[in-house]
Amino acid sequence: MPIQKTICEQLHESSEYIKQWLVSQPGVKEESLTDYLLYDVSLNVPSVLYHAFTRHEEARKTGADWEWWLLFKKQSMRLRVQAKKMLPTGDNYPGLAYTNRYGLQIDMLRADAKKANALALYALYSSQGLQTLSGNGPSQTDGVYLAGANRLNTDFIIGVRQSITAADLLSRSVPLPCIACCPYARDPSDRLSRFFETYFASELKEPEGRYVQRGIHSQLPAYVSSLLEHRGEGIPDWWEKEFQSSIQEFNAVLIYDYRNV
Repeated sequence: MPIQKTICEQLHESSEYIKQWLVSQPGVKEESLTDYLLYDVSLNVPSVLYHAFTRHEEARKTGADWEWWLLFKKQSMRLRVQAKKMLPTGDNYPGLAYTNRYGLQIDMLRADAKKANALALYALYSSQGLQTLSGNGPSQTDGVYLAGANRLNTDFIIGVRQSITAADLLSRSVPLPCIACCPYARDPSDRLSRFFETYFASELKEPEGRYVQRGIHSQLPAYVSSLLEHRGEGIPDWWEKEFQSSIQEFNAVLIYDYRNV
């Protein structure tokens, strides 16, 4: 019987694979990286559930690739995440300031996350090991980093057009495993507050500087509860049609269930 991995261990392993993939195949698509990352973690950690929808289109109006739930005994955290592959050299501004016919992607992501009471994050895919917010020196193995959309918007999008390097972006991010492995994230009872207040304070502030409890929910939406109920037996064919109105603005749901940790 294989040894069961913790979320922390699996995030390190999956994130390292993403980096190796980017090094060996720089042209790999963001969609492929995202699907592998989320599926690989869910495959190897029983407390993680991932469901990708059968429709294959980027969320049109929100800019979110997936919705991420962190479940705890009393409360849960809701995140809306947009994946972005970084250029190891050159200017990353065009990617971060991506615009479609609905508008600026980062604006749509932030606005929809606020409306849904979620935190807006970017999952940055990188082949380089650079300094991050975690303060542990450059990561030499990770290929996935989390950054707050509000901070990236304030630092890079608002104001005069500027060149954005990979180092600029990673200095405002934390390695993906940090969400389960960093000191502020190790105590499940405290993770909702200390981790996000430490690394994502900009996502918890109103424009006037007042802190809010954004992203915290006391009850789960019906589509999340339904996914949990059908875990291990397969998602029914009727599921997407049943919850179509609730899931139309993102492409997948990822659930980390810490309630029994």
